[in-house]
Amino acid sequence: MRDLPICIDIDYNTVMGKYSVYPKRRDKRLWIVGLLTVAIVGVSATSLYYHKRLQAAKSTAAVAVQKPVQAEPKNIDGRYLLHGTTTWSRGIEQTSRRRDGSYDYAQPFGQLSTFEADKYDAWLTSFECPITDAVVPFRTQVDNLLFNCRPEFLPEATKYFDIFSLANNHTGDQNGAVGLKETRDYLQKAGVQYFGNFDPAVTDDICEVVSLPVRVTKSNKEAEPAQLPAALCGWHYFMRPPAEGELEVMRQYAASMPVFAFVEMGAEYQATASQQQQTIAKAIIDEGADFVIANNPHWVQNTEVYKDKLIVYATGNFIFDQLQPEERRSASIDVSMQVAYDQNSAAWLELGKSCKVFQDDCLQKAQQQKLQKIRPKFTFGVIAGQGGYQVQTHRADPATQTAVEQRMNWQQTLEQLRR
Repeated sequence: MRDLPICIDIDYNTVMGKYSVYPKRRDKRLWIVGLLTVAIVGVSATSLYYHKRLQAAKSTAAVAVQKPVQAEPKNIDGRYLLHGTTTWSRGIEQTSRRRDGSYDYAQPFGQLSTFEADKYDAWLTSFECPITDAVVPFRTQVDNLLFNCRPEFLPEATKYFDIFSLANNHTGDQNGAVGLKETRDYLQKAGVQYFGNFDPAVTDDICEVVSLPVRVTKSNKEAEPAQLPAALCGWHYFMRPPAEGELEVMRQYAASMPVFAFVEMGAEYQATASQQQQTIAKAIIDEGADFVIANNPHWVQNTEVYKDKLIVYATGNFIFDQLQPEERRSASIDVSMQVAYDQNSAAWLELGKSCKVFQDDCLQKAQQQKLQKIRPKFTFGVIAGQGGYQVQTHRADPATQTAVEQRMNWQQTLEQLRR
C-alpha cells in the first residue's frame, strides 16, 4: 500500500520567527529609494547651479552691450598760424607766368607745405591786395603802387589760407569800395572768412565774428571738429592815427567773446616799433583784445607784453615780391588756444555753426542768449619764413629762425608771458 502524502499547514511567520525574510526586503527597498532621492537632489542642485551661472553670464554680457563707456568732452582746443603780408600781385604774378603765356596758379604756394599746415586748425594772413577781374600789367602795378590779384589764384591759395584780413592800405587799390566788394564776393564764393576794411572810418567793418575751427577733445583723447565764435578786429593806421570811436568799437565784442586784434601801422623798413605804434597797440589791449598782431613795415619788428598780453609789432612779408634780405623773411605767430568744456562753452559751439556769413548777427544772438564770456588760455610760438619772390616762401633755416627770434626779443617775451 502506497504511502499517502501528509498535508500540514505551516505558519511561516511562526516558523521563521525573527529570521523572517520580510524585514530584510523592506530595508533594501528603503536603501534604494534613499539612493535615488540623493541622486535626484544632486542632479537638481547641479542643474540649478549651472543655470544660475549661465543667467549671470548673459546678464553681464547684456550690461556690457547696453552700457558702453562714453568718452566725455574735456577741452576745446584750437591752433592757428597767423602770417604776415601776402599778395600774389605784381612780381608774384609775373613769376607764375609760363613761357607760353599761361600761368601756374599754384606756384606761389608750392613750398607752404614746409609749414606743416595739417598741424593747424586754420591759417590767417594779412592779405594786401584786392581780388578783381581787372587786368593790370606788371609795370603799371610797380610804377603806380596799385596792386591787383587775379581770382584764378584763389583756389590754390585757399588750400592753405582760411581767414583773410583786409584792413590795410592796398585793398582799396582797385576803385576803392567797389574793388573791396568784389574781393569779398570772391572770398565768399571760395568759402573762406574775412574781416576789415582799408578805411577804418567804416566802423561796421572793423570787427567780424568768425567761426574759428576747433577740436572738442574727449577724455579718451579723441577729438571732434567744431566751431567757436570769436571776434577778429582789424584797423588800418598806416596813413593816419585812430579817430574817436574807432578803437572803442571792439568793446562790445570783448565784453562777450575772445578778440584777436590786427592792425596795419608803422613806418616801413624799420627794425623797432615807434612810440606811436606802441601807443595804438596798448590802447587796443585796453579796449579788451586778447592779443595784438601788427604789420606794415615789411620787416620783422620787436614784441612786447602789456597787461600780460602779447603785442607783435610787425610780422614782415610772407608772400611778397621785395628782394632785400630783411624783406624776404617773416615771423608767423603760432597760437594755441584752450577752453574748458562745460555747459556754457557747449552753447557757444552750437552758436558757432551759424557764424560764417559776413556781418551776421552772431554777437546779438550771444547777447540774447546771455552766454557768458569764455576766457581761453593762450600759448604762443614763432615760425620764421623765407622767400617770396622768385624763391617760393618756405620755412626758414635754423640760422634765420634764430635771427628772427632775436629781432623779436622773443625769449624775453615768453618769459614775461609765463609769469
